[in-house]
Amino acid sequence: GGSTERARFIEAVAAARLGANLMDTEEGTAARPLLEGAVAVLVAGAGARDMDGAEALAIEALNRLGILAANREDQAASLALLQQALERYEPARRAVLARADALSAVGDVRRSRRQLSAGAGAESADREAAEEEAAAARVAADAAAVEEAHTLTCFYLAQAHGNDGDVRESARWCLRTMQRQLDRVGG
Repeated sequence: GGSTERARFIEAVAAARLGANLMDTEEGTAARPLLEGAVAVLVAGAGARDMDGAEALAIEALNRLGILAANREDQAASLALLQQALERYEPARRAVLARADALSAVGDVRRSRRQLSAGAGAESADREAAEEEAAAARVAADAAAVEEAHTLTCFYLAQAHGNDGDVRESARWCLRTMQRQLDRVGG
């Protein structure tokens, strides 16, 4: 049922994070099976509803598997994995935006309700406002994480195409990466 899916999803999140740690400590061989298992669950998305960071984590895990494939000099696998990461971006971005819209709608309803009962339950209103602010901060962090993961996908695609000898495509992805970085800092 739903709780079993949720538990599998949480295990996949842990595996993806452990796989990332192993890669960061030069243990790519140990990271690979963890990331592959995590991707199978993360990409399916079962149990992911309302889980902070789920969208970005799926893209990040695919990116990392693409790096591992490139390290094994398997350019075709690297490009295929990075393409999967690329294809996840737009749905991930839309999912985060939908959560932001839903959060905004809930906030509007709560504010209207507080205005109708002005003065009554000030402590409850303060708690609701703090919860809304915390939820908005989590959604903003998720949006930033999806954008950062996508920028890294673009960067890795530039490298993968360069490794594959496709200079034109590599340059196109370099340009896209730099444009995204420039846009992020407001340039």
